[in-house]
Amino acid sequence: MFELIAKLRDDLELLDRRAVVALIYAAIGLTCIYYFKEIEFLHAIGQWSIAELLSDWVLATRGNNLRLLGYWVFVSVLFYVAVPALIVKALFKGRLSDYGLSRRIEGGFLPLLAQSAVVMLPLTYLMSLTPGFAAKYPFLKVYNGDPYLSSTLLVWELIYFLQFFGLEFFFRGFLLHSLKPALGIYSVFVMMVPYCMIHFGKPMPEAFAAIMAGIFLGWLSYHNGNIWMGLVLHCLVAFAMDVLALYNKGLLF
Repeated sequence: MFELIAKLRDDLELLDRRAVVALIYAAIGLTCIYYFKEIEFLHAIGQWSIAELLSDWVLATRGNNLRLLGYWVFVSVLFYVAVPALIVKALFKGRLSDYGLSRRIEGGFLPLLAQSAVVMLPLTYLMSLTPGFAAKYPFLKVYNGDPYLSSTLLVWELIYFLQFFGLEFFFRGFLLHSLKPALGIYSVFVMMVPYCMIHFGKPMPEAFAAIMAGIFLGWLSYHNGNIWMGLVLHCLVAFAMDVLALYNKGLLF
């Protein structure tokens, strides 16, 4: 027994603390997002409490599901941004600029962005024509007959973009750069696995595309130290997908 404890202690001393904390938190944070984003789960655990009142307010529809989507984004940002940022500052004693939020924009940013958009936007258009994507997007649903092209859609896209900031910061910022000192370039591929997995439940082509996108955007952040390319591309593709899905269904105007 004591020999086993000694071996365990020796193994623990070899571990990179930041990598261990980041990987454990990744499991915890993603689990929390998966369960807490379901408003029914919040309602079930919140009998006669603030949680129940919050769930009732979220579910009180006003002709669309914007409140429900806003709650999902709140949960995502909480576990994608707020808690990781606290870990970086309080546990790692680090700077957020070293975890993907560097304000330095690398040379060639705009040409690379344009080239990536030229590749991704036609693919986005083709995917928007498929039944799976048409059924999934946009997440915003309007029930009372109001036009989609309205302030409601604008508010949703702004909230949606906030979720993408959280997504990019968590995967291409916090997780990637926490693993980088211990794993080097392998950190890109380790990060890519859970990133792909959060796309389960979406159309299968999107899940496969997440593998390549995760590697490409992770590699960019690995070398450039920021998440801005991934954020802009993510927002561009998401906005295009929503608009195209609505247009193809005759709901845009």
